[in-house]
Amino acid sequence: MLIIFAGLGLATVIFSSTGKRFAKNGGIKFFFVMVGVVLLAYGLVGISGQVGLFTMPEALGGIFLAVGVPGEGQVQGDIICPANTILQNGVCVSTAGGGATYQPTAVYSGRNKYSTATISGTSYYKVNGNSATTTAYSNTNIGDKITYWISNGTYWVQPISKTAVQGVNQFEALGYSNSTYALSLYDSVGRATVTNGASNVSMGANDQANIEITYQGTSKGSAGPFGGIMVIETNSTLASVLCTGDVLLSTNPYHLTYTPSVTTHTYRTFAYGPSLDDGSGAVKRIDCQFKNGATAVGDGSVYYVKFIPANYYVTQAGDIVLDTEKYADGDTTRVGSTIALPTATAYWGA
Repeated sequence: MLIIFAGLGLATVIFSSTGKRFAKNGGIKFFFVMVGVVLLAYGLVGISGQVGLFTMPEALGGIFLAVGVPGEGQVQGDIICPANTILQNGVCVSTAGGGATYQPTAVYSGRNKYSTATISGTSYYKVNGNSATTTAYSNTNIGDKITYWISNGTYWVQPISKTAVQGVNQFEALGYSNSTYALSLYDSVGRATVTNGASNVSMGANDQANIEITYQGTSKGSAGPFGGIMVIETNSTLASVLCTGDVLLSTNPYHLTYTPSVTTHTYRTFAYGPSLDDGSGAVKRIDCQFKNGATAVGDGSVYYVKFIPANYYVTQAGDIVLDTEKYADGDTTRVGSTIALPTATAYWGA
């Protein structure tokens, strides 16, 4: 190859110096002469370097050998791999023994976010765009995107995703212990509170009621750390229900199939975020305004406030997704149906 460079350079110099086409155009002649000189010099210097007469400077060699030189590995951008390595996802990996022998390992575990308690259950491993499986993926490749999740009936577990790097990759999924909650309904005008199964405000024809919903979770636990949907079920005579609060979302990312408890009822839904029950045990409030139609609801008519939490599940396509029901599979079954469903029941007064 170096001999070809030298020969091509010499031919270019001779042709451009003696050719009739270059006699009348000195600029073009000078350009081709210089190209020939560079090619000739590169070939001669390279040949002399191979026979030990001269070593080509790195700066000059880099100009012509940007695609690699004998004895070196691959080149990508500024990465130049040394001998006996290959370039794998932007990292030089040893090829000793005839192949890429270095593979990072992965170690998986799960624990309570607020303690050292171990979380067990069915583990799922999703690698790159592949379907999640229950078979651990340990000999990873550098650059692999790996998601690890544990399905557990008494813990809310957050999947963890990482891009595999050199060395041991630790995957520790954290979870929240399913905990109790306190839920109360407060009449902002009548100054009366009901926790469950009693009345605290009347609702006559064309009447209006302002109810403050107070939710308090348990410290270092949760009854829904990933958000969900709040359902307000009332008499169908109610013209509207409007709820506001910092924990409510402007859009609803979840899906819900809901059937009122009786045919004379209707319902409204409001999506809430993880901040409602984030494991801190802090008190959170939601303000709801109920407006009635021309018919009184009647003494003792019931209404419900229900929080339906979202949870993770593995779809039939092998994805790990978050929702309140198995919508991706065309299934209306609630996700995590064995876990808490915070509910408050109240009655309208006379």
